[in-house]
Parts: sequence; C-alpha cells; structure tokens
Amino acid sequence: MDMEAANKKRKWNTRRSIAAGVITLVACAVSLGMGRYAIAPYDVLRAICDLFTGSDTVSDTMRHVVCFVRVPRIFGALLCGAGLAAAGAGFQAVFANPLATPDTLGVGNAASFGAVAAILMGAGRTGIQSSALFCGLFSVCLVYLFAGTGGENRTLRLVLSGMIIGSFFSSMVSFAKYVADPQDELPSITYWLLGSLKNMSWPLLLSGAGWILAGIVILLLFRWKLDALMLSEEEVKSFGISVHGFRFMMVAASSAITAAVVSMCGQIGWIGLLIPHFCRMIYGGSNKDVIPSSIVYGALFLLITDTASRCITASEIPAAILTSLIGAPFFLILLAKNGGLRG
Repeated sequence: MDMEAANKKRKWNTRRSIAAGVITLVACAVSLGMGRYAIAPYDVLRAICDLFTGSDTVSDTMRHVVCFVRVPRIFGALLCGAGLAAAGAGFQAVFANPLATPDTLGVGNAASFGAVAAILMGAGRTGIQSSALFCGLFSVCLVYLFAGTGGENRTLRLVLSGMIIGSFFSSMVSFAKYVADPQDELPSITYWLLGSLKNMSWPLLLSGAGWILAGIVILLLFRWKLDALMLSEEEVKSFGISVHGFRFMMVAASSAITAAVVSMCGQIGWIGLLIPHFCRMIYGGSNKDVIPSSIVYGALFLLITDTASRCITASEIPAAILTSLIGAPFFLILLAKNGGLRG
C-alpha cells in the first residue's frame, strides 16, 4: 500500500512539473509581445525569423525590441529566478533552517557594495558586474575565515559570521550612498539597488549565466545528499559524506548563484525564501524533489513578475518591488495553510 501511494505521489509530482514547464513556455511566448510597445504574436514570430534568415518582413525597431530587448530579458528572468530559488533551497537544506535565504551569508549585501563602489568610480556595466561578483564571492571567503575550520557549533558560527559580514557591507552601501553625488551617482545607485531586469542584455546575460548554471548543476547533482544534512554529524559521516567539505561545496554553489544574480540585476528578494516553501508544500520535504521544482517555479515566478513590472504602469516598476509585494502576503498564506514552517 505504501509503495502504491509512493508511486501515485510520484506520478502527481511528474504531472505538476510538466504542467509548470508548459505554463512557463506559454508565459515566455506571451511575455514577448507584452510591454509598452505591444507586438502581435505573429509579428513576434516574424521578427525572430528575420534575425536568422536575414529577411526584412518587420521594422528594425520591432526586430530590435523582440530579439535584443525582450528575449534576453526573458532568459535573464528565467535564469535569475531559477538560480535564486535553487540557492534558497540549498541554503535552507545546508543550515537546516527554513528561514535561510540566498543572502544568509551576506553575499547579496557584499555584491551590492561591489556594484555601488564601481558606480562611484564611474565604471561601465561590465565593471559594475565584475566588481559585484568579486565582492559577493569574497564575502563567502571572509565568512569561512571568521567561522573557523572546526570545533562545535560551526554551522552557527557560519550563520553569525554571515550576519556580521552582511551587516558590515550593508553599512558600507549606506556610507557610499551618503557620499555619492546626489545629482548623478545617487539616483543610479538607488535604482540599481531596487533590483530590476530593465538593463538586461545578451552580453550581460552571457557573462553571468555560467556562474548561475554551474551552481544550479551542482545543487541538482548532489540534491540527494542534502537530505542527509538533516541528520546528526555522526550519521552523515556513516554515509561516507564529508560534512564540512560537502557543506562548503553547497554553500559555494549557492553563493556563486546569488552573487551572479545580484551582479546582473541587483537584489531581488523573497524568491529564495518563498519558492522552496511553496514547493515543499506541493512536492514534500525531500530535496530530491524540492530543488528541481524550485528551479521551475522560481523561473516562472520571476518571469511573470518581471512581465507585470513593465506592463502595469507607464513607468516601469523594479521587479524586486513586486516580488516583495507579492511574496510577503503569499508567504503568510503559506504559513497559515501549513500551520507553520516546514523544515
């Protein structure tokens, strides 16, 4: 009977995943035609065909909007949403804490400081992204340096070190905003920190995609072992798993994703916290199912949010504002429906 129930659950999970994948593809197709410059589905298809065939069946403006503005932006939303959700699920598993997020170790604040510092120095888009990525990854090294290499309560020391490092870089961001030129630099810093995919482009996407995809692949490949981290350290070692080495690898993968996302589009919150909980409610508590489903639903959530951000008003709303407006009440609904947090 248990085997029959397990098979039935597996079939339902497969159907849900397929349905979510289909909805994501439909959302991508719909998103291509939506925005302040509305484009009919047939014209979208013609614009894409023109790019590959060299034909001229649509205007240059329409072809540019579809192929060089909306397509990279849609891919960026899918990639960043999937990465943040996977990183959130990874951190929650590593630290056995349902409130862990991709910024638990201060990576987001450190990456934000890197970007702000680059803006103050007048760097271009590439310089801003490189600085943000470097500072985000550097913060993880600092966290592990201050947390030490052994002893008891190392996980707690990692979290506390992450909080301190994150708070330090947050203060540095505030200081940078204080000394920034209020006419030129401060507006750029403020808008970047809000979190938006408005400036997504093919070069920007390609420069950060490798880090995100590498982190996602690592989390997917080792998602079975993440369940073992819920056990005691002695039990984990009995499975032949090096606890500290494996935890470092998972933290490094999740942090690389977070730093890359922040370097591309600023801080976008709630996805890493909300989506894994939503997937646990639907698929159960095993990371074998939570990690892949979080990737799909995270990509779908940010795609829909970003599409809405450029459609609901004449002046585009940063996507991070909408993710917070949607995520906070939805998370409360999940809590009420679930009777509390599920680890």
